[in-house]
Amino acid sequence: MLHFISSASSFQVALCAFGFIFGAALLGFLVQGVIPAHHFSSESKDAAKLGAGLVATLAALILGLLISSTKGTFDQVNTLINEVATNYIHLDRVLSDYGMESAPIRAELRTALEVKLQEIWPEEFKDPLPASHETRSRFEQMEVEIAALKPSTAFQTRMQSLALQLEEDLLHERWMIDVVGEGGVPPLLLVIPVVWIAFLTFLYALFSPRNFTVITVLLCCSLSIAGAIFLIDEMAGPLDGSIKVSSAPLHLALDQLGK
Repeated sequence: MLHFISSASSFQVALCAFGFIFGAALLGFLVQGVIPAHHFSSESKDAAKLGAGLVATLAALILGLLISSTKGTFDQVNTLINEVATNYIHLDRVLSDYGMESAPIRAELRTALEVKLQEIWPEEFKDPLPASHETRSRFEQMEVEIAALKPSTAFQTRMQSLALQLEEDLLHERWMIDVVGEGGVPPLLLVIPVVWIAFLTFLYALFSPRNFTVITVLLCCSLSIAGAIFLIDEMAGPLDGSIKVSSAPLHLALDQLGK
């Protein structure tokens, strides 16, 4: 099961969680018909409510921590995207201030940004560039080209030094985006709260009357938990899936390059 969660999409994980939770509720209704009547005394119900309350508290805490953690990952990648966009524009302006000798490097910088955009958001481009895995070598080549510039004034020397620092910052931030964005959620952290909540729906169904209202409520609860699992799994991978960080900052940077 853990292997399935690791390789499945967020929708598949959420669907599996829904089936498990609501299936536990249906099992509770079935078991209700075979358990002797004396097991449904008020004392038994009170004991079940105490246990259910404890499990519900623990499940709520785990889900809250997971949502907070994955939202933090999503926000961190979004912040890195903004920083990368800013550094692209800054590096392009520094190279522009250096002089015409830096024009080929500025063209390379624009190409590198286009490749990164199409790598993360391919759905936004009708005619994508050929697949490229040389982002690192492209930046390393730009570093070599910037270092090879021959400044003739103190101002150009300062611009060259600043350009090299910005290029290093860009490469670091791009790797940070890839590493943080591919973090994911350990499968066991999703399985445990789902099992707890399935136990809760089983208990609720076991001690509730079998009618349309109760079944509908448990169905809606199961859908809600599945929706929370979907959001957690999606936000844990902010560079893929249906919930991605915005590409707007990089598009803005692309529009500004070369001006």
